[in-house]
Amino acid sequence: MSIKEKSRRLISGALSLILALGMLPGMPAQAHGSVTEPLSGGNAEKNVLFSARFEKNDKAQVKFEHVASQGVSATEPRVDSLVGEFTNYSSDNPVSVNKGLTYGSAGETEQALIDGRIATKLCAVNRPGLPLEITFRFKTGIQPQAYYLTGAGDDMKYPERVLSAWELYGTNDEAGTWTRLDSREGVTWQQDNETKLFSFSNGQSYTTFKLVIEKCGNTPTTNPNVIQFSGFGLGTEIETTGSDEKVNHLYASLSEGPSYNWAARAGAWSGVSCLHMEGTTTAEAAKNYVVLYDDLEITIDENTRLSYVVFPDIGTNYDLRANDPNYAYDSEYTSMYSAIDLEFSDGTRLSDYEAIDQYGNVVSPVAQGKARVMATNNWLQISTKLSTDPELVGKKITKVLAGFEKDDATPGKNISVYFDDVEIFEQADPKVENLADYVNILRGTYSTGNAPARGLNAPIVATPFGFNYWVPTTDGSSDNTPYAYSGAEARFKGIKISHVASNWIGESGTYYFSADSTTTDYNAVRNAIQNRGSVFSHENEIAKPYYYGVTLNADDATAPNVKVEVTPTEHAAVLRFTFPAGSETCNIMFDPVNARSSSIIEFNDAKTEFHTTSENKTNGQTTMHIVGQFSKTPSAWHSAGEGSMGMFQFTPNESGETVIEMKVATSFISKDQAQRALSIEIAANEGFDAVRDKALKIWNDTLGSIEVEGGSYHERVTFYSNLYRAFVYPTSLAENTGTNEQPHWKHYSPYTKNVEDGQFVYNNGFWDTFRTTWPLYSIVAPEKATQLLNGLVQHYKEQGWIPRWIAPAGTDCMVGTNSDNIFADALNRGVTFDVEEAYASALRNGSVYSVNNGKNSYSGRAHMDGMVFLGYVPQDGVTGGWGGDEFSFSWSMEGSGTDFAIAAMAKYLRDKEKTDSAAWQKYNDEYLYFTARATNYVNLFNESMGGWFRAKKSDGTWLQTDEQFDPTAQGYGYCEDNAYNYAFPPYDGQGLANLYGIARKQDGRVALGDKLDEAYAAESTANPGSWTGHKENWEGRDAKQGQVHMTNQPAHHIPYMYLYTDRPWKTAEVVRDTLDRLFVGEEVGQGYLGDDDNGELSAWYVLSAMGLYPLTNGNGVTAIGTPLFEKVTIHRDDGHTITISAKGVSRENKYVQSLSVNGKVQTATYLSANVLQGQNVTLDFTMGSTPSDTWGMSEDDMPPSITEGTGRPQLLVDHTKTDVSTDEGSGNEDTIATNAQNPEKLFNNKAHDAGGYASWDGTENGYLTYHLANPIQISMYTLTSWDAEHAPKAWKFYGSMNGENWTELDARSNQSFAWDINPTDGGDKYTRPFAISEEKQAGYSYYKIEFENAGQEIYLAELELLGNEFAGATKEALLAAIQEAEALTQADYAPESWNTLQTVLKSAMDVYNDTAATSEEIGAAISALNNAISSMIRLKPAEKKIEAVSAEIASAGVKYETTENANGAVEGTVSNLGGLTPGTYVGYRCVDFDIPKGSFSTIILTYAEKNYDADVENSKVTVHLDNLNSEPIAEFVHIEGTGNEWNTFRELTADLKQKGITGVHDVYLKFHGATKPVMNLHSLIFGVDDTQAVIAADLKHLSGDKTMVGIGDKLEYTLTAEEGFELPDTIVIVMDGKTLGEGEYTYSKETGTIVIEQVTGNICISAEASSSHEHSWSNEWSKNETHHWHACSGCDEKNDVGTHTPGAAATEKDPQTCTVCGYIIAPATGHIHHTTTLVPAVEATCVDMGHRAYYTCSGCSKLFANENATEELTEADVTPKTDPTNHVGGTEIRDAKDATYTEEGYTGDTYCLGCGNKIAEGHAIPKLTPAPTPVIPVTPSEPAQNPFNPNAGSNVSKFPFTDIPSDSWYYSSVKAAWENGLIDGVTANEFKPNATLTVAQTIKLAAALHQLDRTGEVSLKNSGANWYDSYVNYAVVNGIIEKDYANYTKAQMNAPVTRGEFVHIFHGAEEAYKAINTVADNAIPDVKATDKFAAEIYEFYRAGILTGSDAKGTFHSASTIKRSEAAAILLRMFEASARVSIDLP
Repeated sequence: MSIKEKSRRLISGALSLILALGMLPGMPAQAHGSVTEPLSGGNAEKNVLFSARFEKNDKAQVKFEHVASQGVSATEPRVDSLVGEFTNYSSDNPVSVNKGLTYGSAGETEQALIDGRIATKLCAVNRPGLPLEITFRFKTGIQPQAYYLTGAGDDMKYPERVLSAWELYGTNDEAGTWTRLDSREGVTWQQDNETKLFSFSNGQSYTTFKLVIEKCGNTPTTNPNVIQFSGFGLGTEIETTGSDEKVNHLYASLSEGPSYNWAARAGAWSGVSCLHMEGTTTAEAAKNYVVLYDDLEITIDENTRLSYVVFPDIGTNYDLRANDPNYAYDSEYTSMYSAIDLEFSDGTRLSDYEAIDQYGNVVSPVAQGKARVMATNNWLQISTKLSTDPELVGKKITKVLAGFEKDDATPGKNISVYFDDVEIFEQADPKVENLADYVNILRGTYSTGNAPARGLNAPIVATPFGFNYWVPTTDGSSDNTPYAYSGAEARFKGIKISHVASNWIGESGTYYFSADSTTTDYNAVRNAIQNRGSVFSHENEIAKPYYYGVTLNADDATAPNVKVEVTPTEHAAVLRFTFPAGSETCNIMFDPVNARSSSIIEFNDAKTEFHTTSENKTNGQTTMHIVGQFSKTPSAWHSAGEGSMGMFQFTPNESGETVIEMKVATSFISKDQAQRALSIEIAANEGFDAVRDKALKIWNDTLGSIEVEGGSYHERVTFYSNLYRAFVYPTSLAENTGTNEQPHWKHYSPYTKNVEDGQFVYNNGFWDTFRTTWPLYSIVAPEKATQLLNGLVQHYKEQGWIPRWIAPAGTDCMVGTNSDNIFADALNRGVTFDVEEAYASALRNGSVYSVNNGKNSYSGRAHMDGMVFLGYVPQDGVTGGWGGDEFSFSWSMEGSGTDFAIAAMAKYLRDKEKTDSAAWQKYNDEYLYFTARATNYVNLFNESMGGWFRAKKSDGTWLQTDEQFDPTAQGYGYCEDNAYNYAFPPYDGQGLANLYGIARKQDGRVALGDKLDEAYAAESTANPGSWTGHKENWEGRDAKQGQVHMTNQPAHHIPYMYLYTDRPWKTAEVVRDTLDRLFVGEEVGQGYLGDDDNGELSAWYVLSAMGLYPLTNGNGVTAIGTPLFEKVTIHRDDGHTITISAKGVSRENKYVQSLSVNGKVQTATYLSANVLQGQNVTLDFTMGSTPSDTWGMSEDDMPPSITEGTGRPQLLVDHTKTDVSTDEGSGNEDTIATNAQNPEKLFNNKAHDAGGYASWDGTENGYLTYHLANPIQISMYTLTSWDAEHAPKAWKFYGSMNGENWTELDARSNQSFAWDINPTDGGDKYTRPFAISEEKQAGYSYYKIEFENAGQEIYLAELELLGNEFAGATKEALLAAIQEAEALTQADYAPESWNTLQTVLKSAMDVYNDTAATSEEIGAAISALNNAISSMIRLKPAEKKIEAVSAEIASAGVKYETTENANGAVEGTVSNLGGLTPGTYVGYRCVDFDIPKGSFSTIILTYAEKNYDADVENSKVTVHLDNLNSEPIAEFVHIEGTGNEWNTFRELTADLKQKGITGVHDVYLKFHGATKPVMNLHSLIFGVDDTQAVIAADLKHLSGDKTMVGIGDKLEYTLTAEEGFELPDTIVIVMDGKTLGEGEYTYSKETGTIVIEQVTGNICISAEASSSHEHSWSNEWSKNETHHWHACSGCDEKNDVGTHTPGAAATEKDPQTCTVCGYIIAPATGHIHHTTTLVPAVEATCVDMGHRAYYTCSGCSKLFANENATEELTEADVTPKTDPTNHVGGTEIRDAKDATYTEEGYTGDTYCLGCGNKIAEGHAIPKLTPAPTPVIPVTPSEPAQNPFNPNAGSNVSKFPFTDIPSDSWYYSSVKAAWENGLIDGVTANEFKPNATLTVAQTIKLAAALHQLDRTGEVSLKNSGANWYDSYVNYAVVNGIIEKDYANYTKAQMNAPVTRGEFVHIFHGAEEAYKAINTVADNAIPDVKATDKFAAEIYEFYRAGILTGSDAKGTFHSASTIKRSEAAAILLRMFEASARVSIDLP
């Protein structure tokens, strides 16, 4: 047995002992024995004292006595009801139909019509045919005179299904005459679940009645597709009650229950009715209490409890398509201020006391409302142990009340609340003996499809990460949601073999088993199976991870009192069917459900063994083979006539129960493999109970990996249920083809379609799970994580990509390649797995564009064609990627996060390599590159409106204007959420804070804190935005946390972002609020708010409850939150323990006051990656009730960030331009020179251009020179290959200032762009980065790449020159941007955007004129100008066609579409807007109505409308100016179809109601209708009326009197001057585009009258009034940055205005000035540092002074960091100083003490011998434990201070070293090595055994050993510039070490040698090593065969030179090596007899 296995068993045994001793909270002293019956939640026996179900037949009837009402009112409704309903239906076939029907689903049969529940219905599909006769039979005759019909819950969605005509008949002889009792025609229905009452005259009694349905639909038809209704009943009469009058209390009544339940069925919780209380608030202080029951006499004792279910209602349906989903929502949650109350004999009430419910909230209406645990339109059970308030013990309960009370109500708020199932009972506290019995697997099943979910989970019975899921199924909405917890009862369909991935992804490999005890007509088997659905109560159900059992109701029609159970193994299970005594028959039903006809079944002659198949092969899955064995011999098999669908029939026992056990196993490999799984997992003699006990132990051990103490029962149930859910996924596809003793794992590959070796996991969506579940595995179960991660890597190995969602092959779902984060985070948390392949998969994701990513759409990153080069994914012009264009923003943000992860992996791998190796260089390039790319999130930050992350278009403009932007809206680029929830990317918290600080002009931490506060304080609304039809916004609203939607993944890290603010304690508040409120309701199948998504939400709870969170997912750092439990102990499967202690933690004490880690106090709010790995860890929290003013408050306490300091995060951008020229011009534009073909392709930001690539033909070496207009410092360049074959292999990269003198910056050789796994047809477009070393970086104007490719063609797709985004930010560039802005014409743009530009332009000029402006400030000004220019809104001339898709404003659901093969008004491929349904609108900004001729009179739309969808009667389009609520200026009505498809376009014209429109306006189109689409819009244009001319006036200080005149008419127009001005002497008139001359008009200065005899077109009159003021023009020039003028001394007028005329360029002494006014355009340059001289660096050490390299200017005394003199240094920067961190002279260990068998030792403190300072503290060494063979310890130690003397010792007869104890393990080794002259002491009497070796000392030893072995003596001596030079030279010459060592620096030589490098150096000292041990590759636990130095290490193990540090042979390659260890190795190398035999496990 391996040590690991022993450790696991020891931990398991310890846990068993803990459980046995009752050491876990709430556990009695009982061991893990065999359980005879699983407990249902550990509940004790229940004694019911009072129960109310609010049913009509309840013994106690409701009183409805209002005893306290204030501030509320209601209208007592007038209600018609059926009196005397007859319910004595025949027990034999009470209801039947006259034909075979196909039902919508199980349970939707005619039986539903008489079950009294509106939530069930008859639903007959597939054109059932009319008339349909439904017969109802009664036990005895009845005489009804009235009846009711109740519609279905979705009638308004499907109005064609309702009943519209029928007849009712009665008879006492079905074969005889029927009497017609009633007939109805033309009945219509107005709402869902509507009940209609009908009366008729009848004087006869009948036993049988027949309803004959003749027509269906509100528009009647006799041939409907579907018929549905939910209820029918007969009664004696119709009674009318109520007055329709207002009453001053709430109206309380018995009700059928809520009509709408967002997560489950409608109706009462149990039975057919419940209590309803409704009304309206009329005052701020509002309350209402109504007595329901009195005359109770119940005395409260210690265990008396009250429970009830409650439903706060808003009375509206959940409609994903609703335009305003908040129309009835009450964000004050008024109805939730409700509770069941009790009155006591002393007159007090429960609401007067402090009894708390299971969630810790006081049970009173006010407290329940403030607790906010209820969710709108959802049932919730509230339960309280009344003795939680001790004052209640002994009181006597006399009354039960329902109460509402709110002391801060808003008048006019509706109140609607339902109550059901009120119970008062006695029950002791639950006692849970097994951790697995805390788990409730039904949590999260109170969900149905795409509606606000409460988990959306399947109840999975399985082993952890199992192969099969065994799932009980009910009447769930689909195969993907097999179990729907709705109400107190449900319908059981069977046990399903499942591999369900998620509700959204689907199933594969399914099969159903169920029971039947009533079918004896085996001709009806098919019908019995298809329509199965046995009623059961949840009270008779036990649902645990290891066991599920249900006993079906006694009155069930198909299997009364039958019990069905299942318990799992990994690949198999045992099902047990218990049929009660007296059963007619015992049938076990088999149903493959999916692909029934293609399945097979075969069995042995006795039918006791069978083989069947499931052909549900979705998403790459293959046939599932199922084999099984029965414990009892079947009497027959009855086929249903379709594949393996059928029944095994068993003969019931003559007496007693009949119990049948069925062992089942599955395989995706073969039938034989399924049989192997059955035989090795379930022994032949093992039955159900034995297998269940094994499954129980597996789950106890798994859940026992985390032990919690403290907390409530609900919190422990929630914790362990969530831990179970997190450990169910991912699913394993691996099968053991070997034995239990020697397993061999294989799997069927969904990619290769073959059986492959190795682990394989699936059923995981990484966008969800990377956030929490995978970090949880790494923290808790790192060894299991190894297996899971390798199973994940297998996807990459088999198809070249790791999909985003695996089930089992990839599926195209969600955004981001978050497997990158999974690998990076696990790697940095110390998990071992196939890192190289994992990194390759991540690198491919982040670097490669492939044609359809390996011929699938589910792998790699979308939009890699351009995202790499733009830095973001634009929201236009992109294709591919889940969500199409919709989620481009999220693709960008996820890209930054995954780039962060890739960088973290690259750094890890880089640090394992030699710094001068090619591998180190490649990893370093990638680390720097992806770190820079991780800050690309900055590209999407918009500083306006306080700062938001928003979607951008490809041209750099924002998707929406500020006016359009709504941060609450989903869609518009945001995946499954809105701007609020994407406002806090977690990977760069400091950078994020800085951005908000800049946007808000605040300190960054304060600004981020304010932003978070605003998100939590915002109103909770649901806004689907452009992503309609989805539920996430509804769920997020119900979280009641403002706009933070903790119900979905994008928000899960947000609470922890407070750690980056000035208020870190708020993390505790919002985390605890989430833990307390969002995980409630497990008693009724809830437990979550939102989707659990493969356990991700569950893992969030587990981590947060422990006070931990992986905030910066990828670097292994763990953020600190707030612990929920007093103590948590994590028993990691690697043997280490993490203990988290938080004494005194409570609801109030949730704030961290202090934290110590392993006894060391820290204020940091995070744990570094290394803390929670490789050691035992103790976290001790001190908690308090108020925030700490010290813990976490410092900036240094924040979790790590990419950005340091307070500045804006710096982007690395490409400084090439897409419009680069190949012509060398004036130097003001970028140019290139090259011998390539199509070089422009290198700069078009496209990895895959259909037009081709740049190429070099190979006839000569290729080159390309890029000339930048301004010098820029480039730090990195990238090359993107076109394909691997033609990618470059070697090149050099240069920089130059003049294009003639070149400096080599980088050189590469032996490069490859190949992808080894699954290269894509056509070649991967692989972008590789190449970093330029910092010392070579400088600002150059020219960059050149020269390829070494003679004879080889090179194809490249892209080339980038990357540098700081402001690297090119010069005053010249800023001036160019200013001039570009000034060149724009105001008349072309909207005033709003023009004014914005002027503001930005003014700021830019200020920066330009600031002589001290930094490059960052200049760059920011350039960026702001560019953004302002790109955001300019250009005017749209009304007389020109406006394309529909140019709309700047659009409501949710409007789609930008392309229509091919268009015909009619437009032809070809055209763009258009779709999704223009009723209620939608579009808007066009800044339409200019000032036109050259005519008045606008019409608007013309070009549209398409499919004939089938045309709603001519209701459709309408209205046109509005400036806002949607203005009066329409035009209307289009009765819009007709244009053709049979959507590609036929037609013009539609409407007259303008408003004539003479001028100026600039926004134009809105609003679309109206019933339900169908209104149109697809291609364009609009305004038509001109040629009979009218428009008068446009350009007047200054004047006004005119007309705006319109008729064409051909005479115009008389009068000018009026403003006060203080006179009419002008002259005017200018332009008519019809022509300037009128003298005689073509008359003008009178005296009257201002203008006359034109005949108007021929539009007129523009220009004139300026003259002032009476006489100007006095100055002789001096006035001037600003751009213009000069002469000013008037008496007014603001300007004369002689002109732009500056630049003079000669500025020189060192003279500025550049305007030749007209003398304005200084550019200041004198000052001294230019033309020639610089390098002063080389001098290395500084702890004793020697040194300085950095620097340059001096030959013309002045200034100092610079670079050759181009752009970065100035001070004298202080280059002053020689020592470096206290660079220790030389060796080190010494002081105060060391060896451990003995009786005492601990001490490793000693490390001192530098150069400076004498202590540089590291030692630690204790545990006492030695006896071992048969001494092994070399691996305690890291410190370098020795002196080299060995290999010549000493031979002449000494007595062993001299006093520090080598004779009982130490190394005594004999040191003594023998000394006696053989191999080693000497540090001094005459000291050996220093704990000192470590340096690299130099190791080389000296190896050289000495080599010389001694070959010559018999050592003649080498210390010599050379360094003492070790002679040894190094000898070792290089003799091949002991590589030449690289000769170039090592002094620091490298004096560095401690690692154990791995020690072996590498020593290995060369001998030629061969004889193997005496068998050590297989990878047998050493921490040395893989592929690791660095692995070959030499394994050879030393096999030779007996090395043995490892423990029994497993652990080596610790990266640790240092002590002198004592070296002595042992020296001796074993020198003397073969000293070598050791070992046997590694």
